[in-house]
Amino acid sequence: MTASVLGELNGSVLDATAIAEAVRGGSLAAVDVLAAARTLAQSPAGRAMNAFITEDWDRAARAAAAVDRRRQAGEDLGPLAGVPFSVKDVIAVAGLRITGASKAFADTVATTTAPAVQRLLDADAVLIGKTNCPEFAFGVTCDSPLLGRTGNPRFPANTPGGSSGGEAASLAAGISALGVGTDFGGSVRWPAQCVGIAALRPGIGSVPGDGQVPGVGGSFGASGTVPAASPGMQGSFQTIGPLARSVRDLRTAFLIMSGADPRVVAERQESSGRPEPSEGSGRAFRIAWSDGAALGPVRAEVTALMERLAAALAAEGHTVRHQPDLFADCLAPYNRLRAVDPMTDHAAAVRGREDGVTAANLQTIQSSFAATAADVEIAWQAANAARSAALTQITAVDIALLPVAGGPAGDADGRLNIDGQSAEGWEIMGHCRAVTLTGCPAVSLPVGLSAEGLPLSVQIVAGPGAELTALDFAAMLEKLDI
Repeated sequence: MTASVLGELNGSVLDATAIAEAVRGGSLAAVDVLAAARTLAQSPAGRAMNAFITEDWDRAARAAAAVDRRRQAGEDLGPLAGVPFSVKDVIAVAGLRITGASKAFADTVATTTAPAVQRLLDADAVLIGKTNCPEFAFGVTCDSPLLGRTGNPRFPANTPGGSSGGEAASLAAGISALGVGTDFGGSVRWPAQCVGIAALRPGIGSVPGDGQVPGVGGSFGASGTVPAASPGMQGSFQTIGPLARSVRDLRTAFLIMSGADPRVVAERQESSGRPEPSEGSGRAFRIAWSDGAALGPVRAEVTALMERLAAALAAEGHTVRHQPDLFADCLAPYNRLRAVDPMTDHAAAVRGREDGVTAANLQTIQSSFAATAADVEIAWQAANAARSAALTQITAVDIALLPVAGGPAGDADGRLNIDGQSAEGWEIMGHCRAVTLTGCPAVSLPVGLSAEGLPLSVQIVAGPGAELTALDFAAMLEKLDI
């Protein structure tokens, strides 16, 4: 088994980097790239997959044609020229519906665009639509009351994960070449594993969080201003991040979404033949790893995979330390704070629209107000203390490694068999939730296959602001024999 499982799973399907290079060089027309994506999306299999809440092919066609005209005129094109991409429907894009996958907002149209999305558009990527997620992104599968269930195009008996499941499914099906999701407790990392692609949860503050709904005061993007991130737990810890078919795509997407000048990124691509040059090439990393058993049940095959990975890294000259308690004290404070932190903005958003919200999610929102202010303050203090201790662990090394979950994708209903023990719902997400509380960046990368042939992914965690270190390590790991 090799860690190049990412390449094996994605096969001959072009990644975003290859598409952009071909469009800029004239060997592919952006309109033809888009036509191929549309054909896949509108095929019987694409329709059955049920990934898109809103499609925008006509506007995408105009954007692709404009890219081709500019190339023919000799103009410089952006680093994502002609790349079809999609956006999770809890992120605002002007002129398109912003539903949060809820019937309560089925007809809401955003009047502004999230800055992270606008930066991709400015880099000449072509937006094709908005994708499905569970209502308000509350879930580990991709079932919404508005659209229904999204399927896993590679492993039909299994969930594509949640909450960015529509994004993951579209990428795995070859429709989108780049996806934009959100991650609170694993919502890009877990779906990426479920379908066998890569994802990046940027660290807190690295990518603008504006444009997520509901925003402050319950804004759903139709107010004329970009909805701001809430100061509560979700607004503090949820980040917007890319999903992709290669690590090099994650790097380019992150640089652009975080504010790098698209012209500079394009110049570096053309001069090096790849996205941003890997400053960590040939570097010896200091690595701490755990199989995550302290965070919840883990399959024996996951433990064995992590052990093989650690041995392979040590054999390559890296300093590798087994640390079973890695971030182990982060999960309970995350779960407690998640339970008691008042969902003020969600409550404001659904006020007067309760009939359009599922009973379970309405109860979740209402229950978040049950705790006293003192209880909430205690939960925040515990979370901040756990985060501080975790940062001490991560700053002692360059990279921390944990599995994404205790096993591979769950079944179509989201149940995961962990060596005879059934797990479902949030208990599957313990490994991701613990990393979220650190506030650090994390790459989700498939590095092996389960006994059923399903992807098993690792979280590559780096210190605050060290997204490029995590991506350098991921690029190295893609080529490592384990």
